[in-house]
Amino acid sequence: MTKYLIRRILMVVGVLWMVSTLTYFTVHVTPGDTATAVLYELYGEDAVNTENLERVREKYDLNESVFKQYAEWVKNAFTGNFGTSYRYNKPVSYMIGLRLPNTLKLGITAFIFSVLIAIPLGVISALQHNKLFDHISRIFVLITSSFPAFWVAIVLIIVCALKLKLFPVSGMDSPQSIVLPALTLSLGMIATTTRMMRASMLDVMSQDYIWVAKAKGLTRNKIIVRHILRNAIPPIISVLGLQIGHILGGAVVIENIFSWPGVGGLFIDAINAKDMPMIEGCVLVIAFGYAAINLVVDIIYAAINPEIRYSGEAKK
Repeated sequence: MTKYLIRRILMVVGVLWMVSTLTYFTVHVTPGDTATAVLYELYGEDAVNTENLERVREKYDLNESVFKQYAEWVKNAFTGNFGTSYRYNKPVSYMIGLRLPNTLKLGITAFIFSVLIAIPLGVISALQHNKLFDHISRIFVLITSSFPAFWVAIVLIIVCALKLKLFPVSGMDSPQSIVLPALTLSLGMIATTTRMMRASMLDVMSQDYIWVAKAKGLTRNKIIVRHILRNAIPPIISVLGLQIGHILGGAVVIENIFSWPGVGGLFIDAINAKDMPMIEGCVLVIAFGYAAINLVVDIIYAAINPEIRYSGEAKK
């Protein structure tokens, strides 16, 4: 287990390094000058002149080569210093620390919504295989998985906020403010998890030991709880881990649509201002969350199924 854990941790470190490197050089090759973008974003077009541009470049070492800037950023990042935001003139870690709890709150709520809806829906759909409920649930899954999240967000705002006035349009001024953005984030995950839960249940229900349990005279409820659910749930753990990562990534768009004060807002503002330290910080936080969650899922799955740990050695 220790060797397996070390391999997975090294993979996470490698992923974070690759993501940060690609992000850094991708932003630098995009059109536009960083100093110009910073001045325009903060002070408007009138502030963009030769003197101010030179002052900004000098302040943030933008006159250095891209490779030297990147090397300096990597050296500081290893010490926990992600630099100072060009736009906010404050440490990146401080700004992300202020917004991250809001993003986590939104992501956790969306995850709870999806699990509470998707797992029972998948279970009932499998138990009602090819019956009316199963057909309705499959249509629901097909529809919800086909719509892009930003379109769903707009529809929910128009119907639930503007027409029915059930929830606030944006912000987080009340507990009800989280419902629409969390529901928007969770819809895609509900569709995927429901489909996987149904497929896993049907696969287990077709196994020979289920027929043996029925032959022994076990009640339907005991067969479902002790045999079907117990063996159908483990594959869903990996799916849930991947979906949490998608929620963190999708939160960037949804937070901006609903004006939710999370990391997504910082990320979009940083892109507009070519605020490299903030862009790198936000990307690393999202990538780390995705990688860390999948690492935890891999560990849990390896603990449940020891064959996963030794698959590499078995192939050798």
